[in-house]
Formats: sequence, structure tokens, C-alpha cells
Amino acid sequence: MTIDELEQGLDRYGGDLGRWPADLRAGAEALVSENRTAAELIRVAARLDRALARAVEPLALDSAFVGSIAARIDHAKPRDEAVRPTPRFVAWAGAAMAAFLVTGYAIGLALPTTATQSDDAVVSLVFGDTGTTVDPGTADGLGGLL
Repeated sequence: MTIDELEQGLDRYGGDLGRWPADLRAGAEALVSENRTAAELIRVAARLDRALARAVEPLALDSAFVGSIAARIDHAKPRDEAVRPTPRFVAWAGAAMAAFLVTGYAIGLALPTTATQSDDAVVSLVFGDTGTTVDPGTADGLGGLL
């Protein structure tokens, strides 16, 4: 058996060699006895098996614990699901509204407002002034945002 075959067996059968098929178990035991890397792989796989076994153990609950949970459910007050504004919520909402207003105002100023404005004004703003030649050294035209 090789290290690769041992790793495949560990993936399939786990770190307990007692759960392996007899023919593979003999090869794995021989490899583990003569190879430190194989022994370390078996040790790590066994540790992983123990951790997984602990992770899926059922939680031990006694009747008193379950009864206390049930009693709390029966006597619980219904929660009011309405959203109540807090000072922090009002502050954030106000800041967001101010940011949207400033952004809208800036976009409104940036859009061309000539009498011959066509439906392509936004396209012209975003992708550049189409149909006009603008000298890159001057500040004439919008030049496009993208």
C-alpha cells in the first residue's frame, strides 16, 4: 500500500482501522508500522473522527430544562412588531435623504439644459459629447463621466 492509497482509504473508511475491509486493513497496518508519515495520517484521521463524533452527539436535555422552556413560551408576551423610530434611525434617515438630495441636485446641474436637448442627453453626459470635437486641453464640453 502507498501513502496515496492510505489517504484514499482514510477518506472512505475513517481513522479507525478496525472499520476497514480486512485486505486493506492488513496493508494499512503494515504501512503504518514502517512509515512515520502514514502513522501521523492515521493519528490525524482518528482525531478528526472523534471531533466529528462529538459534533453530532445529541444534546442531553432533562425534563426540567424542557419544562422551563415550555413555561416561558406559554407566559411570553406577544411582541409588538411595529417599527419604532429611534433617534439613531432618524439621524441616519436624515443623512441619507440629504445625500440623495445633494446627489440629485448635482446631476441636475450637470445635465445639459439647451432648448435643443434631445433624448440622448444622458447618453452624452455619461459617454461623452457625441458629434462634437472637444480639444482635450480646454474645459469645453462635459467629456463624459465614464
